[in-house]
Amino acid sequence: MGMELGIGIFYGWIFIVLFGLINILLMKLYPKHYTRRLFTLPEFTSKSEKVLSIIYAVMLNLTMLLSCFLPIAGGIILAIGLTLYALSLACICAALYAYATTEPDTPATKGIYKISRHPQQVFTCTMIMGIGFMLNSPIIIISGVLQLCLLYPSMVAQERFCIEKYGEAYSMYLNTAPRYFLFSHKSKKLF
Repeated sequence: MGMELGIGIFYGWIFIVLFGLINILLMKLYPKHYTRRLFTLPEFTSKSEKVLSIIYAVMLNLTMLLSCFLPIAGGIILAIGLTLYALSLACICAALYAYATTEPDTPATKGIYKISRHPQQVFTCTMIMGIGFMLNSPIIIISGVLQLCLLYPSMVAQERFCIEKYGEAYSMYLNTAPRYFLFSHKSKKLF
């Protein structure tokens, strides 16, 4: 018995579209500097950083695409997935709000950025895992976990970029907030 793909009202596309619409709405509502900063990519210092970041982006997009064609499950697995999805989406929105309301010449360190230096990326991965549960799809769940691992080089590159852009303010922040979420806040030397 394999994965049966299809399309219908009660398929995963609902969760992907909701995520996309929220992001589009927030880009329209928030200041122009927000969108510019949001899509500024850090410079990768090694080929492996760049390759793993590309693999992450491709995996994220393919996982979202696959999710669109899988039916929503029922029962407790749906409840678990919906809870994880809703909490993750709320955290993503909180991260986008904190990012958008931070002045462009200062690092985002308030709100949810106090518990994760990369809340948008971390909670996008947990959102994917939630979608995987709602669709009863081990492939989607595993993809979310793998994406979380593949984010590491991108996170390191972003932190390097922020140290160069914001200097001491960001360097001090590195020692107060965990890179992921609920992990040790002790920062190791980046380069």
